[in-house]
Amino acid sequence: MIKFVKGIATLSALALALPASLLTVKAATTAPTPTTATSPSPISKTSSVALQQTGSLSLDSAPDISFGTQDLSVSKTTYTDSVFDDALHITNPGFPSGWSLTVADTGFTDTTSKAPLKGAALSLVAPSLTADDSTNESDPPVTKTPVAVSSAASVVADAPAGTGIGAYTGDYAAGAASLYVPAGNIGGSYSSTLTWTLSDAPA
Repeated sequence: MIKFVKGIATLSALALALPASLLTVKAATTAPTPTTATSPSPISKTSSVALQQTGSLSLDSAPDISFGTQDLSVSKTTYTDSVFDDALHITNPGFPSGWSLTVADTGFTDTTSKAPLKGAALSLVAPSLTADDSTNESDPPVTKTPVAVSSAASVVADAPAGTGIGAYTGDYAAGAASLYVPAGNIGGSYSSTLTWTLSDAPA
């Protein structure tokens, strides 16, 4: 019994010793230093667009002016109770040449007798001329005030080259026109023809 146990014990010791004889120990090594990545060279490309003007420079609307019925005075009088039935509207679809807007009249005459309203003079203050699109990047046209309206064209608004591009609306406030009538005229119904002209060049 004793020998049997001893033999087993010896065999077990041998079995335990075997893995130790198979153990391999490697020598320590130093980890390589990582390299730093470099940025590649940039690539240059282009983005392009061709914008073509469509349409033409245009004066789309202009107002009639009415002073209604007034009392004729024996003294010189300036009538300011004026009403405009429409606004100015100008469209420039991208032309850089600039533009100018003028107005002229034929003088006031009686609609029946054709007698002139002697010495009468019409004048205008500047309209409120603003771009229809609030994000418009163009410099706006310059309005003139006061404008003495006569048979010769008078500048109402002027857009130097490179300005006044886009669509613009010019609103006249009530009372923005005045009509001077000297003493010595006769009663009647008088009218004058207004000619509004938009030119494709600045004044």
